[in-house]
Amino acid sequence: MAKEYLSIPEAGILLGISRIAVFKRVKSGKLPAIRIGRNWAVPAAALEVKIPPAGKSARRAAPAPAAPPPAPEHSGGDRGFEDLGWD
Repeated sequence: MAKEYLSIPEAGILLGISRIAVFKRVKSGKLPAIRIGRNWAVPAAALEVKIPPAGKSARRAAPAPAAPPPAPEHSGGDRGFEDLGWD
């Protein structure tokens, strides 16, 4: 028999997030829950994964960030610290 309500830590495990993240979602109203004494109970139905219709993606992947420019190479030689602008 499946549980009708889950604790905050149990909901976090199922969602793959920390219990603190679940609690923040409950407090902000993004995730429904009821208060039982000092504890919160999250309806199991609120955690069901909604599958998008065929042919539609749930979220587009963000483009990869551009690579940083290469670091300048030291020309070598006997200059040592002189090229750093120190006296």
